[in-house]
Amino acid sequence: MMPQHATALPAFQQRKVISEPDHVYSELKQGFMIGEFVPGQKITLPELAQAFGTSQMPVREATSRLVVARAIEALPRRSLRVPEATTERLDSLLPLRLHLEGEAARLAATRADPAIVAELTAIEREMRRMVPLEDTKNYLRLNQQFHFTIYRACGNDDLVDLIELLWMRYGPLMNIVRSGVLSRTGQHRHEETIDAIKRRDADAADAAVRADLTEAAEAIRDAIGERAAG
Repeated sequence: MMPQHATALPAFQQRKVISEPDHVYSELKQGFMIGEFVPGQKITLPELAQAFGTSQMPVREATSRLVVARAIEALPRRSLRVPEATTERLDSLLPLRLHLEGEAARLAATRADPAIVAELTAIEREMRRMVPLEDTKNYLRLNQQFHFTIYRACGNDDLVDLIELLWMRYGPLMNIVRSGVLSRTGQHRHEETIDAIKRRDADAADAAVRADLTEAAEAIRDAIGERAAG
C-alpha cells in the first residue's frame, strides 16, 4: 500500500526511438558545439524544416531550446540569428570554460584508469589522421569527443551539462578559425593531457586543458581583430 504522503507518478509512455524534436535539437546542438554555424548567420524555420525533411513544428520546438540556452537569437518572421563573434563574447565565455573544464579534467585525472587513457590515445591518433586529409569537420568532431571523454569521466553530470552549454555558446567563435584549425600546433596539448591523466596528476591535467583552451582563444581573438580591420 502506498503511503498517504506519496504522490503517484503519471503513466509515462515509453518511446522506442528518439522523437523528431529531440533529433533536430541533437543535430543542431552538435553543429553549434563544433562551430558549423557562421557568426551573424540568419536561419529561417522553413529552411531548417526543409534541411531536416520535416515540418516546422519539431524545428520550432528544437530551436526554442537553443534560444533558451542562448546559443542562437530569435528574430521576427520565424527567423533566427547566430550570435556575432566579438571579443566581449570571448572574454565572457572563456573564463568560465577555463574554470569548469579545468576542474572537470582535474576530477577525471583522479578517477582515471587504463581504459580512458587508451580511448583518448585512439581519438588523438585519429585526429592526427584527419590533418593530411584536410577533414576539418571530422577533426573538430573528434576534438569534441576527446574533450568530453575526459569531462564525462569526472563523475559530475551537472558539471558536464554546464560545459556542454558553454560549448554551444562558444561554437560561433570557433567557426571563424575553422579554416586554420588543421594548421594549429596545439595537438601537443592533448598529449600533455593524456600523459597527466595517465599519471593521475590532477594539477597537470588542469593546466594542460587550460593551456589548450587559452591557445585556441588567442587564435580566435586574432581572427576577430582581422575581421574588424577588414
